[in-house]
Amino acid sequence: MDKNLIIQDDILRYKKNKFASMFAILALVFNCLYFTLLYAVCETALYKVPLGFSVIVNLLVLLAGFYASEGIKGYNKKFSIVLIVLAAVQVLRIIYYPIIGAAKNWLANDNHYFGISMNNAANSVLMVIYLAGSAACFIVSAVQGFIVARRLEVFQKKLDSGEISVEATIAEIEVEEAEMKAQVPQEAQPSVAEATVEAEEKTVSSEEAENG
Repeated sequence: MDKNLIIQDDILRYKKNKFASMFAILALVFNCLYFTLLYAVCETALYKVPLGFSVIVNLLVLLAGFYASEGIKGYNKKFSIVLIVLAAVQVLRIIYYPIIGAAKNWLANDNHYFGISMNNAANSVLMVIYLAGSAACFIVSAVQGFIVARRLEVFQKKLDSGEISVEATIAEIEVEEAEMKAQVPQEAQPSVAEATVEAEEKTVSSEEAENG
């Protein structure tokens, strides 16, 4: 294996996967934006049993998403499955309120969202964007988290089997760096002949200056 790659894999053992975790959190932010918009629509057609079910689903997505973000941060690739399931849930949710709701004019109330006047089409489009963004972030978190977790798992197996050694790799890198440092002064130092030529040129130029 490449020495730098070994060092990079070894570093994974001592730091968290914040990239995957942050995308899972971002997915939850999109989810919060979605249900704040949905619950801002004061239309009597929405006040039915499915709305209560939607509240429960939102709570489950928030709890499962936050739990999965912590799990994927610790390189547990099993949480990639949870994140994919959450992404599928968000995609399925697009069908009901944003699409069917818009078709049946459930979102026609002239509500205000962050001070902006909304209508049926605006509510529907924004809901689709929020749910799609949430699903996309869950997928990115799941894929990246699985790849890095698998990479660390393979590295750990090679480390346990003795196939690779971090200490030996570091020692080799230090030897290579020492050799490079030892070569730099020799290459930078001018040869004796070059130094003699430079001295002669300086002497000639000084004599010419004295002679006018």
